[in-house]
Amino acid sequence: MKFLKNIDSNDILPYISTTGLILIICSVILPVPVIMLVQDLLFFSYDQTSFIRPTEAYLGFGGAMLLIALILFSFLFTKMYYDKKDKEYNLTAVHLVLFVLSIVLLILPIYHYHYFDDQGVHSNTYWTFSEESIAWDDITEVSREVNEEDYAVLSYTFSNDEQSITIPFDYSDNDTNRTINYAVDAFNWDVEDEFVEG
Repeated sequence: MKFLKNIDSNDILPYISTTGLILIICSVILPVPVIMLVQDLLFFSYDQTSFIRPTEAYLGFGGAMLLIALILFSFLFTKMYYDKKDKEYNLTAVHLVLFVLSIVLLILPIYHYHYFDDQGVHSNTYWTFSEESIAWDDITEVSREVNEEDYAVLSYTFSNDEQSITIPFDYSDNDTNRTINYAVDAFNWDVEDEFVEG
């Protein structure tokens, strides 16, 4: 921390500006391949009948990369300002805390996923690192969110007496579509429609 406090802004200018620009460019390119690769390495199993990567995971990863770039540029510009005014730089701790928080925000999207397998429904929501599960036999209620304008199904919610898990739905995801239809038929659930405005 003392090193960052005393370093000359001209010495770090080329490194931070280059790193920041690379992060901004990569925030558009890298989220999809990184999320897919890392989630496959950490969470994929051949027992799964469907694995869903929500859009929020990609957006969150790209947003966290942009945030890291902004924090780096903020550190650089405030350091340059203090050096120009010949004042002692005292924002190092603030930037370090923000940087650590942004790393956490970069990791969170990797742990955001849903999947179905022979045991039931599993989900890891955006702001947690822990997985929730409901066994197929324990599900007592199934509802789906429907867009009232075009009747498109947006999500399914599976509930028991203690918890609910909401899974985003996309008609083009054949694995998810097939798994849900099979489960609804096999367990003879009455699916309740909840209409929402588009």
